[in-house]
Amino acid sequence: MTGLPVAASAAAPTLAPHPRLILDSATLTNLRARAAANVAQWQSLKATCDSYIGGTVNYPTGNTYPNLPNVGQGYEGSSYLPALMAESMCYQVLKTSNPTAAAQYGAKGVDILMKMSTPYTTQSGNQGESPCVDDGYVIRFYGVGFGLGYDWLYELLTPAQRTQVYTTANQWIATWQASGGCADFEYAHPQSNYYAGFFHAQVAIALATYDENSTAASQWNDWLTNQFGARVQPYYAKHLTGGGWPEGFANYAPYGVLNMSLPMREVKTATGMDLVNGSAPYSYPVDMANYAMHFTWPSLTYFDDRDTNHSGSTTQPPGTPNLSIYQQVLGEMTYWNAPAAQINAFNQFRMSISNTNAQYGQADPWVGFLEVSPGAPVAPLSTLPTSYFAQGMGAVAARSDWTTGATWMSFRAGPYINNPAQGEEYFDQGSLALVRGATPLLINATGWAVHNPQGTTGENDVYTDNYGNFSASNIGSGNRRPYNIFYVRHMNGSQLAEQFGQGAYTSESNGVRTQVTAYEDGSDYVFVQARWLNDMYRNFSAGPAVTGWTREIVYLRPNRFVVYDRTTTGSASYDQYMAWHFPASPVSSTTAAGLNRLDVTYGGQYAGALTTVLPAAAQVSTATIYPDLSPAKVWESQVRPNNTNVTQQWLAVFDLSSSASQVATVQPALITLGNVVGVQLFASDGNAVLINNGGAANTTISGSFAYSVSNGAARNIVTGLPANTGYTVSTTAGSTCSVRVTPGGTLKSSAKGVLDFKISSSCSL
Repeated sequence: MTGLPVAASAAAPTLAPHPRLILDSATLTNLRARAAANVAQWQSLKATCDSYIGGTVNYPTGNTYPNLPNVGQGYEGSSYLPALMAESMCYQVLKTSNPTAAAQYGAKGVDILMKMSTPYTTQSGNQGESPCVDDGYVIRFYGVGFGLGYDWLYELLTPAQRTQVYTTANQWIATWQASGGCADFEYAHPQSNYYAGFFHAQVAIALATYDENSTAASQWNDWLTNQFGARVQPYYAKHLTGGGWPEGFANYAPYGVLNMSLPMREVKTATGMDLVNGSAPYSYPVDMANYAMHFTWPSLTYFDDRDTNHSGSTTQPPGTPNLSIYQQVLGEMTYWNAPAAQINAFNQFRMSISNTNAQYGQADPWVGFLEVSPGAPVAPLSTLPTSYFAQGMGAVAARSDWTTGATWMSFRAGPYINNPAQGEEYFDQGSLALVRGATPLLINATGWAVHNPQGTTGENDVYTDNYGNFSASNIGSGNRRPYNIFYVRHMNGSQLAEQFGQGAYTSESNGVRTQVTAYEDGSDYVFVQARWLNDMYRNFSAGPAVTGWTREIVYLRPNRFVVYDRTTTGSASYDQYMAWHFPASPVSSTTAAGLNRLDVTYGGQYAGALTTVLPAAAQVSTATIYPDLSPAKVWESQVRPNNTNVTQQWLAVFDLSSSASQVATVQPALITLGNVVGVQLFASDGNAVLINNGGAANTTISGSFAYSVSNGAARNIVTGLPANTGYTVSTTAGSTCSVRVTPGGTLKSSAKGVLDFKISSSCSL
C-alpha cells in the first residue's frame, strides 16, 4: 500500500484561523442563516444544547448515564462527543447574534472538553479515561472530540486548558500507534471502524493544535504521508471505490463512514488541500451516495444486511436504514460539488427513507444541522440508473425500477477487505440476495437471523457458526454455513473431518484473485460474472477444498434470475452442494422431469420460486439452519449432484413473480451443436431463452452452436461470447424452433460478450 498522492506534501501547512475544521467562514455563514430562519434542524440542535445547561458534567469515572441536564460519558464516550459538538456548534453559530446565549453554550462545551481530557493515571483517584479501553475503541469519541472541541472552543480555552487537551490527545495518539500496544491489531490495518476512529482523531488533533502543540507537526506529517497517503488512499481506491462498508450497515457503518469522510473536509477547510479531487483522488465520501441508494431494498425499509448485524430490542430489524448515513452523505456530496442531478435525486431518496422509517437512526443533531439543508431541491428517483457496480467491493445491485414494489438483487464477489483480525466482514463472496418490494426470496441469513423475536439467540448462532471451534459432531460451529454459495465438505462417515467454508483471505496477504470480471446492464437484462471464487475457501489437510468456481447471473427484467455456476472440487470423495437460504420453508411443486421446483411464501405474501436445472436430477434437501430459534427464521436448501464428479455445472432459475401461477415454466434447451448449455422460460408475461458457455470459465464460445426450443416468441440471450464480435442467427421452424448462431455477421455481441436478440412466434428474427 504505497503511493503518496501528488497533492500531499510534508511541508508545514498554511492554516486558516480557528475555527479551521469544518466551520470555515462560508459554512458558518450558511449555518447562521439557517439558525436565523429557525429551520427544524436548528430547533433540534438548540434544544439539545439547552438540555445540558444547568447540569453537571461527570468525569469519565463518574456516573456514566446520568439524567438530563447532567452529562456522562455514556458507552465509552458515545454521550460525550455529541454533547460536546452540539454545545460547541451552538456557541459558534450564536456568538455574534446572541453572545449571551453563546457564552453559556461555550462554557458548557469547555466543561465537557476538560472532563473528557482529564489525564489518565493508574494511581488511586484517577478520573480520566484510559485510551486502551476496548482495544482503543474509545478514540472515535474522545480523540475526535479532543480535536474538534479544541478548534471550535479555542478562544474560550485558557493556555493551561489547551495544554491539558493536547497533552492528553498526544498520549492517546501515541498509545494507539505503540508497537505491540493495546490497539496494535486495530492499527495494523487501514479498514475497520476502530481504525476509522483513529484516522479521524489524528488529523483533527494535529490540525487543531498545530500552533501550540510541539507534537502536532509530526502527527500531521504522519497522517498525510503515511496514514492517508500510503495506507488509506491506495487501499480505498483499490477496495472501496464505489462506496460500501464491509462491516455491515446496521451498527458500524454510520460512524465508520463519517470518520472516513469528515477528515477530508477538515483538511480542506484547515489547509486548502483537496484530497477528494486530487491527482490520486479519494472519492469515498461521494461514492457512498450511489451505494447507499442502490443497496437499499425497494421498500426502503431494509438495507442489504450482509456482514455484522447486532440484535436489538427495538421493533425495527437491525438492517433498517440508518438515516444518519443518508444525512451525512448528502452534506458531503454538496460540499464536494457532486453533480446537481445526483445530489437532488439523493436528497429525494433521503427524504423517502426518513418518511418510510419514521426518521429511524437519524444523525446526532450537530451532524444533521451541518449536513442537511432544508428546502434543497429534489429529483425523481426514476432519473437514476436501475443497476450499480461498486467496483472496489465487487458488489452489484440491480432492480426492475425505482418503485417500492420493484424486484431487486444484491451480489458480491471480491477479496476480504476489512481487517481480518477484527472479523466484522463475513464469508459470503459469490452470494446473491433477492427481494421483491419488502418480500425476500433469497436472504442473507446472518442478518435475517438476528431479528426479533430471539434476536440475541440468533446473533449467538451466527457468531458460533462463523467463529466457533471445530467439532466433528456439531456442524453449526465454525463452518460458516449461512451463505448462498457453493460448499464442499470433507466427511468421515456421517461426521465432519475438518472445518469448511470461506476464510478471511485478502489480495495483499493471500494473493486472492476473486473479482467481478463482467458487469453489463443491457436494459432488458443485467449480466454479472465473478471468477476465482475458489480463492476464498479454506483448504483441507490434503489440499484445496475448491479449485475452481465461477458464477454468472443473468437478470431478466423484471422478475427472473438465472444463476449459472461452474465448480471444481479438490477430490471426488468430498461432499459438495449449492446452498440457498429462504425466510420460510419452501414447498416442492411440479416441474419438468429432472428438475426441482421450490415455492416460498413469507408473511402471507408469495415470494417466488427456485427451479434447479443443472445438475440434472439433482437431490434437494431442506432444513432449518438454526433449529434452536422459535419461531424458525432461516431455511436452507442444499442442492447436490447425483454423481461424484469433481467438475460440475449448476443452473438455477429464481422467479420473483407475485403469484405461483405467474412463475415461468422452466425447461432445458436442447443443444444440437456446440459446447453450450441453456434453459428456456415460458410465462404469460413473456418468454426467454438463455444460453451459456459450457466450456471452462476462462474460455469463450468458439465456432457455431445451435439449440432447439419450444415454439413461441422469446428473447434470446447468449453469454460467454467473444466481445464485440459479429454473428449471424438463422432459424428453422418445425415442431420446435431451431436456432443456429454462426460467427460473422451484422448482429454483434456486447462489450461483455452478450448477444441479445428476439425470435418471433413464427420462429423468425
